[in-house]
Amino acid sequence: MALLGGIGIGISKRQVVRLLTSRLDGLIAEERDVLRTGLATARWVTVDDTAARHARQDGVTMQIGDERFAAFRAGASKSRQAFLSRLRAGHGEYVINDAALACMRGRALAGPVIEQLAAHPTKVFADEAAWTARLAALGIDRLAVTPEPARIATEGALWGTIQAHAPLPGTVIVSDDAGQFRLGEHALCWVHAERLAHKLVPANDQQRRAVEVTRSLIWWLHADLKAWQRGPCPRRAAALRARFDRIFTRHTGYVVLDRLLARLYRRKAELLRVPGAIPVPPLPDPVRQAAATA
Repeated sequence: MALLGGIGIGISKRQVVRLLTSRLDGLIAEERDVLRTGLATARWVTVDDTAARHARQDGVTMQIGDERFAAFRAGASKSRQAFLSRLRAGHGEYVINDAALACMRGRALAGPVIEQLAAHPTKVFADEAAWTARLAALGIDRLAVTPEPARIATEGALWGTIQAHAPLPGTVIVSDDAGQFRLGEHALCWVHAERLAHKLVPANDQQRRAVEVTRSLIWWLHADLKAWQRGPCPRRAAALRARFDRIFTRHTGYVVLDRLLARLYRRKAELLRVPGAIPVPPLPDPVRQAAATA
């Protein structure tokens, strides 16, 4: 209101609300198309969620975007199912295809349940009601085992929908490592990874200095990785990989920090998996075992 008044427009708050809330169909369609086009053309997207109250109810607001676009979705849950539903970008069906079945196997859904879904002639379900009815008809929703078959099957069908419409053609999903976001090509966010060191509470000057030096080394490497992206060079890539190893296998004498560095080192591939990222060869078994026990 202050902005409008400042440029000489006399209008009531109620009229502004009416203008914002009437004839929303066009805005809703445009916002959906922004998300759909963004996902289809992005090399990477960052995702995160946070608690948010709406209409006096606890809820969640989720952000999806890159340097070109941002989409925000509100809901009641931050589950993997909710995240997959939003990645469909307006496509409401549930699809059983090879991608869906592979997702179900990867999530340890029982073989007989997968076979039931794969054998049924109907592979596309128009909406949630049709999909829920299929789960009920097959008795999947009544299976009392872990992991919950109906939930895993639904996540698989949602992933099948996403792959059927190809809104994520090789797109890297960058997250804080929350379980619901670990899908497809996944990368770890450096800000969230470094924050683990930032949040440590050193007990003495030696530990404080170890944390400061480690944080500086991490951000120097991150800056050089971004520079490498602008001008990739295989020889320099090898040097950056070696530098990553030196930083995250350091022994500082601060036990908590050393354990954190070892844990992040085991996620090397995800920390270096960025657009145009430096390819990370598999860790040799002795190195992997040493990192796992560090």
